[in-house]
Amino acid sequence: MSTKSEKTTTATGDLEDEVLESLQALVFSLKGQLRHSLGEQPLALAPMELRALQFFVRHPGASQRDLVQHSGRDKAQIARLIKSLLDSGHLQASPDPEDRRSQRLSPTPSGLALHGQLHQARRQALARSLTGLDAGELGQLLGLLKRLRSNLVAPTPPA
Repeated sequence: MSTKSEKTTTATGDLEDEVLESLQALVFSLKGQLRHSLGEQPLALAPMELRALQFFVRHPGASQRDLVQHSGRDKAQIARLIKSLLDSGHLQASPDPEDRRSQRLSPTPSGLALHGQLHQARRQALARSLTGLDAGELGQLLGLLKRLRSNLVAPTPPA
């Protein structure tokens, strides 16, 4: 015979599983919609490269160290991403006037064009997914998503 707390735990566990499955399905659907919005053409960059490019579009003149701090990724991974973006012509580097060891990175016209294309496709996919939600629901959704993310990035308390 099960107790009430066991039933609650099972019900909560089932609900948590359903939340996880729904989040995964949402991400999968958004990626599919994004591919559809782009006309099934392959993206010129890998997802992490696109996120790095997006960072430099929003923060032109930032440094590699700025991206490391922002992303939480290791220096070697960021160095490879930046090298790839420089080699592909989507980023350009200029010397940092305050620190000769550092470079300031900015998107090139081709980087801006690629970012614009992706941004438009993302906006279309997002608009479709948010259809029917009012401003209050959007605010509530944003608050919940921020809480979920902060739970994952916050240090884990000792056991």
